[in-house]
Amino acid sequence: MPSNKIPFNVTIWLSVFFAVLMSCSTNQDKHSNAVIDSLVFATDWGYSDDESKKEKSLKKLQHALDTDKSLSQKSRYSIYNGIYFYHFFKGNFEKALFYADSMLYAIEATNNKKKYIKELAAAYYCKGDVLFRLGAYEQAYKNYFLAKKLQPIIVDKCANSSYSYRIAMILFRQSKYKEATHYFRECLQEVSTCKQGFTEVFKQQELLNNIALCYSRQAKLDSALIFYNKSMDFVNANDTLSGKSSYFMIARGVLYGNMGGEFLKQKKYKQAESLLKKSIAINGRQGFDSVDVITAKIKLINTYLETSQTDSAYKYLKSLERSNQNMEVLNNVQAYHLLYSKYLNEIGNSKDAFTHLQRYTTLTDSVQKQLDKLKSTNIDERFRNLSNENEIDALKREAEIQQRYLYITMVFIFMAVVIVALIYSYWRRSKKNVTLLTELNNEVSLQKDKLEEAFTKLGISDKEKDTILRAVAHDLRNPIVGISSLTKLMILEDEQGVNTDKLTLIDGACNNALTLIDDIIEAAENKEEVDFDGKKTQADVIEIVKNAIALSSYRADEKQQKITFEAPIAKLEAHIYAQKVARVISNLINNAIKFSETGQAIKVTVEKLSETVLFKIADNGIGIPDQYGNDIFQLFTSSKRFGTKGEKSYGLGLSICKQIVSAHGGEIWYESNPAGGTIFCFTLPL
Repeated sequence: MPSNKIPFNVTIWLSVFFAVLMSCSTNQDKHSNAVIDSLVFATDWGYSDDESKKEKSLKKLQHALDTDKSLSQKSRYSIYNGIYFYHFFKGNFEKALFYADSMLYAIEATNNKKKYIKELAAAYYCKGDVLFRLGAYEQAYKNYFLAKKLQPIIVDKCANSSYSYRIAMILFRQSKYKEATHYFRECLQEVSTCKQGFTEVFKQQELLNNIALCYSRQAKLDSALIFYNKSMDFVNANDTLSGKSSYFMIARGVLYGNMGGEFLKQKKYKQAESLLKKSIAINGRQGFDSVDVITAKIKLINTYLETSQTDSAYKYLKSLERSNQNMEVLNNVQAYHLLYSKYLNEIGNSKDAFTHLQRYTTLTDSVQKQLDKLKSTNIDERFRNLSNENEIDALKREAEIQQRYLYITMVFIFMAVVIVALIYSYWRRSKKNVTLLTELNNEVSLQKDKLEEAFTKLGISDKEKDTILRAVAHDLRNPIVGISSLTKLMILEDEQGVNTDKLTLIDGACNNALTLIDDIIEAAENKEEVDFDGKKTQADVIEIVKNAIALSSYRADEKQQKITFEAPIAKLEAHIYAQKVARVISNLINNAIKFSETGQAIKVTVEKLSETVLFKIADNGIGIPDQYGNDIFQLFTSSKRFGTKGEKSYGLGLSICKQIVSAHGGEIWYESNPAGGTIFCFTLPL
């Protein structure tokens, strides 16, 4: 075990944790999560020296990603996770960073972060880990902070152990061993609450080992040995899991090396030599911990130099040279040159000893620079700053929203005051001021147009805006109703018919404004996530369609149009909010009437599918241009046109239809009619 790093168990834990993480799946496609899990579980990404096995699994995962377009985002997340760990443990951190971002994208693409909150936290942790390895500590801390923010949502203590573990690792590398001990202990307690499989068992022995290392760095050697022995006892007690004996054997090798290091510090050289040789004998085998064995050899060389056994020291120094491919840890290379310098001094070769000492000094500067960079940030203080920054940003966003609401409210109040004042003035002047009434109506129309534009820009997004919208619409409705009533009264009083035409136009404008206000109120009430469950009943959709056709027939008669209805069955019940569904059917039929020429036919059909009922309203009208696309379903869409007789459109009807259908869990769309015109379709669950 190196004197400056956490044990190899981190690597094994991460690989096993990854296999467990990917074991939950619901996808039943060609490359299901179960198949993906088996590929990952069969490959020890973090430790196994069987590179061919890793490469085969990697190719199969990449093939599934490239060829199976039906993979769910959860399955893609699992594959990205697997490829991430492959590159992470290979040291390809730039590639690993790409796949960490892909994991985050896969969760974003599900449009359901709450369902995959644990996976989202794991993705942030993975990205933070690889950024930490790349030396981008500030970005790494930000990703750890994003994962930490999810802790209140993830009430599972077991899942939250990932945060405690990473903070402990950072503090350990910053040489803050007392603080690291606290977090390792906290992590140990959290892991003990997990369902105890191999992953959790193995992780607990690692944490005991890490706590011992922290005590060792604090020169509390007795406490360190106590926890090494606890870890060894834990390994021996749990080495009963089928197929996992090699892992526990490797863990023993690491513990022997760590304990040997403690005896070396106490100058108990025989005990140190015995334990270190045991460690080398275990982890020196093919497929075991080829990195940790380097650390054990370094400690053993130090033991021999301390006891003037130069021949034995030279033997292991040469062994390290042959293992230079595993000496990629900078601290190990540094220790190698220092020990070689000591050995050469012992045998009187001062010249070569100085060369190695120079190399050691150079590496010491590099190590110190890395350590200074890492120590430059107080992790607790940085997290507090990030939390404060996050709160400040949230407050700024809230202040901006409140300011917008204030401006809009002021505009609406001003508009309402102006309208009331104009109505009152016109009422006082009575019929002598028909011209003034006309101007007032124009002002109302202008305000109505401004309202429509304001609503289009506002884009209602939450309850507070909906409340403002409904309040303003209700406040506008009363004065406009008053105008309409006053106008009707004036028409009745205009016995000579002098101003009847103008008053009729004013009354029509008021009716249009009222229609618009009613649509706005319903659009505000029918939010996309509105809950109709309490208002749903079993209703006959055939009867609802017939009633809607009957109500719309008078409009069709005005344009000499014929509405036909076809259904294969006489009665079909569904669990729906009948009033809202009737509104959808009426809107679609009225649109067909509006955009069809005089004398055209309109066809309404209802068809029962396996789990849904399908409605179709087909016309032979002017059709919908391709460039409009699905914009026609947007609130206050600009994709609107006049009807074939100049009927006005406000861009609300189809938006309301979509909101109602979506609230029922259905879908709505349109198709081009091969015979000309458009077919609007929507489905509702039975």
